[in-house]
Amino acid sequence: MSGTSIYESAFAQSDKTDAILVVEGKKLHVNKAHLSVHSDYFNTLFNGEFKEKSMPEIPIEDVDFEDFATLLSLVHPNPIKPAAPDCEKLLEYADRFMLPGVKPYIELVLLRSQIHCSSKILIGGRYGLDDLLDNGISSVKVSNWDYNDVISSDDFKELPEATQLKITLKIIKIANC
Repeated sequence: MSGTSIYESAFAQSDKTDAILVVEGKKLHVNKAHLSVHSDYFNTLFNGEFKEKSMPEIPIEDVDFEDFATLLSLVHPNPIKPAAPDCEKLLEYADRFMLPGVKPYIELVLLRSQIHCSSKILIGGRYGLDDLLDNGISSVKVSNWDYNDVISSDDFKELPEATQLKITLKIIKIANC
């Protein structure tokens, strides 16, 4: 049995890859054009006037290898299914690396998960995932859980005011039904 992980296997060198991203010392062979279509970050990295454009291996700092590989796999034909506990980190990376197309997939994973309704509300609010936000708010009523727990949390207070208002208005609307 080979010591190659599913993450390394998903990004093995092939005739379709033309760049190498290095994360935590491990190589991810990628296709520049494919990533550039899905990400303004990678489009700029590969096609802009940056030193990385001509580097044989491009280091990607401050990311977890497995999470980053999972994120990139979401724009491939055979994605690595993310686990619900990893989804918030993947959403953070999706924003950082400008991969908006992966967010609906991650949102579906979270919608089908058993994470607490308060987490769904806060994650939905933080990353603009309206279906997740609505699902979390609807679940509050079913779970007999108090909306005040969300609104009084430190995480809620860190959200942009517009997002706080949106969440509060949705809660009021549902509470009055």
